Amino acid sequence: MSKQRKKKPPQPIRVETTPTASSLFWLTSLLQGTQLFLAGTLILARYFVPAESAPDGDTLTFALGWFLVTILYAASFVTDRSRSFRLDLFDCAVWLLVAGQVLSTLVMIGFGEGQQRAALNMMWEWVALGCSFSLIRRLIATSALRGTLIVGFITTVVVLAVYGIWQHHWMYDQLSKEYLATRQQYDATRSPEAQQKLLSMGVPAHALHGSGRELFERRLLDSSEPLGMFALANTFAGLLTVGFLLSFAVTIDCFFRKSASSSSLWNQWKPGVFLLSTMLIGYCLILTKSRTAWVGLIGGLVSLGLLKLLQSRRSSTADPQRWKKQLVKWGGLATILCIGFLLLATLSGGVDRAVLTEAPKSLQYRIEYWTATWDVIKENPIWGTGPGNFRSHYLKFKLPGSSEEIADPHNFILDVWANAGLIAFAGLLLILCLACYRWLIKPLPDLNTAEQQAPLTGNLFSQSQLALLSGFGLSFALLWGMQLFLFSVDESILWLFCLGWLVLFFILNTSANLSVADPDANASILPLAFGAAFISLCIHLSGAGGIAMPAITQTWLLLLALAFPIITRPAIPDASSVDQANPSSSQTEAPIHLRAIPLSACLILTFFFIWSSFAPTIQRKSLVLQAEQSLMRGSSVRNAQRYFSQASQVDSISPGPWQALAEIEFREGEQNRSAFERGVELKEAAIQRDPMNPLHYFDLGRQWEQQYQASHQQDDLTAALESFQRAVAGYPNNSLYRAEFAKALSEAGKSAESQHEARRAIELDEANRRGQHVDKYLNEDMVSRMKEIINATPSNQN
Repeated sequence: MSKQRKKKPPQPIRVETTPTASSLFWLTSLLQGTQLFLAGTLILARYFVPAESAPDGDTLTFALGWFLVTILYAASFVTDRSRSFRLDLFDCAVWLLVAGQVLSTLVMIGFGEGQQRAALNMMWEWVALGCSFSLIRRLIATSALRGTLIVGFITTVVVLAVYGIWQHHWMYDQLSKEYLATRQQYDATRSPEAQQKLLSMGVPAHALHGSGRELFERRLLDSSEPLGMFALANTFAGLLTVGFLLSFAVTIDCFFRKSASSSSLWNQWKPGVFLLSTMLIGYCLILTKSRTAWVGLIGGLVSLGLLKLLQSRRSSTADPQRWKKQLVKWGGLATILCIGFLLLATLSGGVDRAVLTEAPKSLQYRIEYWTATWDVIKENPIWGTGPGNFRSHYLKFKLPGSSEEIADPHNFILDVWANAGLIAFAGLLLILCLACYRWLIKPLPDLNTAEQQAPLTGNLFSQSQLALLSGFGLSFALLWGMQLFLFSVDESILWLFCLGWLVLFFILNTSANLSVADPDANASILPLAFGAAFISLCIHLSGAGGIAMPAITQTWLLLLALAFPIITRPAIPDASSVDQANPSSSQTEAPIHLRAIPLSACLILTFFFIWSSFAPTIQRKSLVLQAEQSLMRGSSVRNAQRYFSQASQVDSISPGPWQALAEIEFREGEQNRSAFERGVELKEAAIQRDPMNPLHYFDLGRQWEQQYQASHQQDDLTAALESFQRAVAGYPNNSLYRAEFAKALSEAGKSAESQHEARRAIELDEANRRGQHVDKYLNEDMVSRMKEIINATPSNQN
């Protein structure tokens, strides 16, 4: 029989399509379209929300969206029994990174050594990012869908770049004028109305007076770096670097592809559209003054040339001299663009001498961060601190005179190890090794013949592309809904973004003439630009940090997903023919109850996410917002207390509501001892939910000390000493903590200990002054008090 099979090839046979199969095909198509729709919404929306707000739960809506996409994807295995799912090495590496985050969170919660709410929020963000990576590789696997996503991503970066340029040239001037006018009114009248207006403008309460005001005004009046929709210019710069390299690659393709030589006037103008987009992104990137992003961009351009060189040498049909000519063209164009950007930014004030002269100091700061981070890692190398809990552990090892109380180590490798331990660290290294192997050893994507015949983009959209594009458009509606509950954004700006994005997308999509998968694929550098952008982002993250920010991690993983998609056969094969050689294929399909297991697992996972993070965080934020609005309107304090109390019940592991309740009680505690004692109980409840944060102990120590000044009870002073001691233990190189501890020790008659703490406070203050860290200076009265303590003799201490 085997010989007969060899002689007679298998013949297709006709099968009848049953109504059930037809309905399941319709249902599977609907599920796939919905998945693409949601994926487009979630990918785009992340870039219009501050990436730094993830530990607070502001981006959990996106995590919920990815869990819904995962549920729909798992459901498609029930409706289409011909589909299969298999993880490859990239999937395993990413999920190993995610598993480290999950295990670190569970260990931290088990031992009660951190802020559980921030850890849980970040843990679920990581799980959602893992789901998004595996899903994008499979959902957006065709060249047409990848092209739509690439154009959508570049459009997003261009829109944000234009907004950043507006911030640099106009927004800061407007904010400065408005702030100075309101500040002048407040200084003259000290009226509650002027104070409330300052607070509504975003001025922190601690910046109304003293050194906090000086630091805030320095940042506001002297800053001009564009932020986009982020909170930090460095975070924005990382996104701009990736967008620049992808747009640059498209520009090169448009210039040197065959269509560029077409006689059509529009075809001749097409390259200029992407060239303008590249210039806008590059100009905004220079305005950010992010040195790490600039170094990353240079590294990305060099990597792009090297990858192209490797690709040309591996091509047996390529002209040996062709790659040299192409490198000269690309290198010359890149040099002209960079010089043009630099000159333009210099003439407009985007680059100044401080950007270069401050570079050694910036490097020194990072060495200080990394040194202290290594001490954090050595304290817990296996499990890490837990996601979102790095800062509280870092303060224990922060070097004297170090500049900032950082939330991440400013190095993505140290960040992953410090936060999530060895398992996540191993996953990160595996990702980097696989990426290097695939780009250096196997630089060309493995696309099948059918894929190679599909154009990357076109003027006519398929149903799948329309679903993805519709998701892009809906993202702005999602952002509008989120801002009602979670964060504040100007609605006019949001809808202006929407209109500008849609117009720019269709212009860029019409101008794009990309063809990664055509017979002349070696002529395109876009596939290699994914690798160059990935390398560039890694370089940037090595000095700026941000791998724990979901928007940055999404970009990092998105480059891998686009570069190495999972190419599978269509979900529903042609029902008119079946290979006779494999007539029993349907018999080997898994039973329906086994195919339902992934769906059940996804449903259970989503339930735990909603129960443990999403629902309590959303409810708490809504109640806290109502409480704060009640206080701002001057309503009854009892109403605010009621809202805060409800928030503490719906989210029992968040310290925020307990802290707010304690502050309200402490305000009344100056004349009411029972209110003060209730405030202490509430403050201790907040500490129990965030035990590693030294600021809580310092605040409690100050409250006990103020109470002692009124009551003169020794127990109050003893309690203050205990709180200050714990604050100093958690943050030993804080000059203010040492100074307050020294004052309390002096009042308790412990002269030797108070002198030791006072000397240490003066040393730390001098280190801060040498480093010009204005926000950490001790005021003149405190310095004088420390000198009195140091010069006092034992006989003076009674």
